[in-house]
Amino acid sequence: MNVSQFLTTLAIACVPTGLLLAHDDDPKILDRQAPYQGAAFRRGQLNMPGGPTGGSLALGGNPFSASGVTLLSWLPLGEFGSPGTGADCWGYTSSSGREYGLFCHRDGTSIIDVTNPFNAQVVTTISGPESLWRDVKIYQNRAYIVSEGGSGIQVVNLNNIDNGQANLVGTITSGGSTSTHNVAINEESGYLYRTGGSGNGLRVYDLAANPTNPPFVGSWSTRYVHDAQVVSYTSGPYAGKEIAFCCSGFNNGGTATGLDVLDVTNKNNIQVLANVFYSNGAYSHQGWLSEDRQYFFLGDELDENGSLPTTTYIMDVSNLNSPFQAGSFTNGNQAVGHNLYTVGDLIYEANYRSGLRIFNASNPLNPQEVAWFDTYPEDDNDGFNGLWSVYPYFESGTIIGSDLERGFFVLYLGDIPLTLSFQGTPPTLVDPAGEGVDVSIVEASPGDYLIGSAMLHVDVGGNWTSYQMTDLGGGNFRADFPSLPCGTSFQYYISADSTSGGTWAEPQQAPSSLFSAVASLGTTNLASDNLEAASGWTSGVGGDSASTGIWERVNPNGTDAQPENDHSQPGTQCWVTGQGSVGGSIGENDVDNGSTTLLSPAYDLSSASSPSISYWRWFTNDGNGSVDDDFVVEIRSNGGAWVEVERLGPGHPEASGGWFQKSIAVTNYVATSASVQLRFIASDTGSGSIVEAAIDDLSIDDADCGGCSGQTMTNYCSTSPNSVGSGALISGTGTTSLSANDFNLYVFGAVPGAFGLYYYGGAQTATLFGDGIRCVAAGSTGIYRLNPPQTVSVFGDLPRSVDYTAPPMNSGGGMISEGETWFFQFWYRDTAAGGSGFNLSDGLEVIFCP
Repeated sequence: MNVSQFLTTLAIACVPTGLLLAHDDDPKILDRQAPYQGAAFRRGQLNMPGGPTGGSLALGGNPFSASGVTLLSWLPLGEFGSPGTGADCWGYTSSSGREYGLFCHRDGTSIIDVTNPFNAQVVTTISGPESLWRDVKIYQNRAYIVSEGGSGIQVVNLNNIDNGQANLVGTITSGGSTSTHNVAINEESGYLYRTGGSGNGLRVYDLAANPTNPPFVGSWSTRYVHDAQVVSYTSGPYAGKEIAFCCSGFNNGGTATGLDVLDVTNKNNIQVLANVFYSNGAYSHQGWLSEDRQYFFLGDELDENGSLPTTTYIMDVSNLNSPFQAGSFTNGNQAVGHNLYTVGDLIYEANYRSGLRIFNASNPLNPQEVAWFDTYPEDDNDGFNGLWSVYPYFESGTIIGSDLERGFFVLYLGDIPLTLSFQGTPPTLVDPAGEGVDVSIVEASPGDYLIGSAMLHVDVGGNWTSYQMTDLGGGNFRADFPSLPCGTSFQYYISADSTSGGTWAEPQQAPSSLFSAVASLGTTNLASDNLEAASGWTSGVGGDSASTGIWERVNPNGTDAQPENDHSQPGTQCWVTGQGSVGGSIGENDVDNGSTTLLSPAYDLSSASSPSISYWRWFTNDGNGSVDDDFVVEIRSNGGAWVEVERLGPGHPEASGGWFQKSIAVTNYVATSASVQLRFIASDTGSGSIVEAAIDDLSIDDADCGGCSGQTMTNYCSTSPNSVGSGALISGTGTTSLSANDFNLYVFGAVPGAFGLYYYGGAQTATLFGDGIRCVAAGSTGIYRLNPPQTVSVFGDLPRSVDYTAPPMNSGGGMISEGETWFFQFWYRDTAAGGSGFNLSDGLEVIFCP
């Protein structure tokens, strides 16, 4: 047999029971990959207290690149049970105006409430026969579902969907074979058209006569029909006619493929008005009319085939009896075009691996791409993975899309209401004592910003904390980073809510993409390895059991699971789990039958005070139907026990490929020594699955934590005038040595005879308070009073000795320890000023030493 026959035979042999092919040589079955495993993303939950985990609620990331299109919600397949694949989608608006997405997948059709597109929620699911191909359309308050798996037409009553109920009220099996490839409904005439299924053309049902049990009223079987759009003409030469535009061909659509224009007005005597072909025709798949019905934009599913770029054919149908190809257009991309729909001058195309592509067709003979959203981050090649379909007809402007491996998307075309940015470079080093950084929030329209919603989110070792930013006015804000132990590595992002209900972040793809920083006054690089040359790494240790996918340092040959390029720029080499051949299959040399270990060299960190290690990693465990393995990173010091640093298991947002950086504070796991090592373990120990890993660009840095060698006391913030002068100023005398215990606070310029109190805290601020400015914030430690209160002298000054051995400085949250930075201020009464009755000094930053 030839190659095509062999692949078809192989594909059929590998199809699970009940998973029927749509047509001969259907390519989708050959490119199946495992569904993405990970948490859902809902923009409405991005700004929850406690950061993106919101306590117990996990929030997935946003790893998708885009231009002009914004992700509002993303529900992976796991949100719908455990279907292996997604399929078509459509939309429904209830009588109350609520909007719902209907998402077809292998196990049925799920209904999602997208009325609040920032917080899409699954309402219910209608089960159906298992099938890769399932489609749905709407007539009045009913959904009509078909599939290649059989069961004819499922009729679902949506009358009570606002109360969470959708009822299967009928199954129509008349008209021959119960399998169907797609369904078209002319909502004006009330007729439903089944397309394809067991080689059929069109089968017609009268919904207007009985929407629950529509009678079968006619068929056309001259040619196979893969998909169709059916419309009624009310003016012009075709007024009173119902016309079907059919993507069709012989032999299940693959022979003499093209566009059939049918007059289906008389269901018992369907007439062929025209059959038209186009250049490079391989498999006429689907298309849609321009709004003025002068053109039909047609997509061919097999014409790309590795050479022709994504192409849409422009068919002039102004004369239904004599249509012709008027042209074609492309964006130069290599992905396969699948389903497309038109709204006004815009064409929305679901183009598999390149995702959603939107074209402006104001010149219908030369449409131009104006926006896109890529649901398949790995590549834009001509494979049958990624975005299956799109529905752009909600009155709200919400767009939904359905994806084979990644589930259900809720999108928006247009400018985002809030743009966040740092006024300068996002910090990579933050003062361990805490530091304020200026931020800008720009509204697309006045009033877009929800007052009080600007937040800084900080992740330290997987523990998220959110801090409200200070509104400085005019779109300017200050993000106050908390005090952290020197050398602590952390990640962060900023966000704000719009009055329309969504949360907008910087980086825009947060929390999938985050900024990284270290609590340090500076860093010294101790080691750096881009892996371009042999440098003492070891592949394999005793106990490894993998039969393939053994770690090796190479210029990788990419697959859908393994990177094509290393991370270094410039550079070519990295460590990967097995090198496959150029153009090899996804599982050619992945990890199988056990574990494989990569051991780093031993690094001398004996003189480091607060070292951190960063590395870039790649891990994939979703290349087929089984996702049950982990990628583990461990560290040890001086030959001691291995301590786990991180584990990427099923559902981890970074376990589906892509380069991600990880940074760890060494002393959080082991003590520093002359021999610190890492090991990376990739395993395939459960059911057989695709497992690939890679490592590149390791760096070790030591944090500068300051100390007593430099300035240990610094004034900051501002004092405010009081009733006797320009204001009170605070200072310190003695030393900040904990062992000397001779530190004293001193204030002058306060109101003589006034009642006053020194206090201290873990962070800086600059907040209007009384007649002055509060310069001390709680940070992560709290605010503490130095009791008892005292009376300012007749000269306006007041000294205060500090005793580290007495409360609150000797225990609890207010305990002062070596290397810490604290902030001090003096509060005092001032009733003569005629204001709030109290005022404050400026602030004093103090670094404490041994």
